[in-house]
Amino acid sequence: MADFIIKSRKKKDYTQFTARIETDVLESVRKIVNDNNLVSINEFINDSLKFAIKNLKIMEDTDDN
Repeated sequence: MADFIIKSRKKKDYTQFTARIETDVLESVRKIVNDNNLVSINEFINDSLKFAIKNLKIMEDTDDN
């Protein structure tokens, strides 16, 4: 029988927050997590948000818009 091994991970500080996510977006997230054997939906969403914030570019309003 295989050993049951528990790996300790660094504890992260989380805040419980509720947000509405479009159904098709959530299904895409679930599929990505499952197809790629990722740790969790929560971790994928956190990583995606961090990436989006880090790479965010704000478009300035101009008269051309």
